[in-house]
Amino acid sequence: MSYAFTIFSPIDTPLFTHEFGTSRSGGDGIARFTTSERALNPFILHSSLDIVEEVQWGLSTSAGSAPMYLKHIDKYQNCYISCWITGANVRFVLLTRPRDEALGLNAGAQRGSLAGGRAGLGAGGQVYNPTSPATEEAVKNFFVDVYEVWLKTIMNPFFHVGSGDVVKSPVFRTRVAAAAKKYL
Repeated sequence: MSYAFTIFSPIDTPLFTHEFGTSRSGGDGIARFTTSERALNPFILHSSLDIVEEVQWGLSTSAGSAPMYLKHIDKYQNCYISCWITGANVRFVLLTRPRDEALGLNAGAQRGSLAGGRAGLGAGGQVYNPTSPATEEAVKNFFVDVYEVWLKTIMNPFFHVGSGDVVKSPVFRTRVAAAAKKYL
């Protein structure tokens, strides 16, 4: 599977972007997006922000506020989007592109995202299920780890998330990659 992770500011400006592949079950950790998929990913991620806002500002199921982890919120073609919202309205958006075999498409073709293992496959072992408890737990744990690193980053007095500063820290990128390798 291939992943595109983006952190959006409260004004929908990308603050951090990272692409990676699955490292679990024999994956090599390299994103296998085609050129056209890679060009389309920012548009898919930005369009999912509309759904995030509907959930965020819509009716609440918990005691007075929307949850931070929104789980699987959107699907575009074969890509699934999950989201985490911080208290400061910064959104972590993860686009998941399962490999074609996991979707039941062209099992022998060399197209799309072919890296990855069986971690995100459904109970039958054939079709990717973004709402399975194992998949949701892995994505949630990834978001929790990234959120902890994010909090440490924004506590830096020289970083101003409100002004749209882009995260350039190699330490932050390394820790996001480590969380991805650990859970996804």
